[in-house]
Amino acid sequence: MSRNRLLRLSLAILACLGVLLSAHPALACSVCYGDPNSAMTQGAQAGVVVLLGVVGAVLTGLAALLIFWMRRAAHLEAEAGEAGRGASS
Repeated sequence: MSRNRLLRLSLAILACLGVLLSAHPALACSVCYGDPNSAMTQGAQAGVVVLLGVVGAVLTGLAALLIFWMRRAAHLEAEAGEAGRGASS
């Protein structure tokens, strides 16, 4: 490696170490640290339930689409087989 590139790499590593070593510990918010019956905690729990519902709906739609495609492919394959048999007779 060239001397200039090595110097830049060393400075980048020192800068990253400086940021990591000077970081202060994170303090918990009222949802994590506070009252489990507070409005903020209940709102966060409701948000999680809504997001799980959205993810479930999307995955259910994807599964339905895949099942539809599988049935359609089987139907088209059966029609192609019948048409092939009718043409060769």
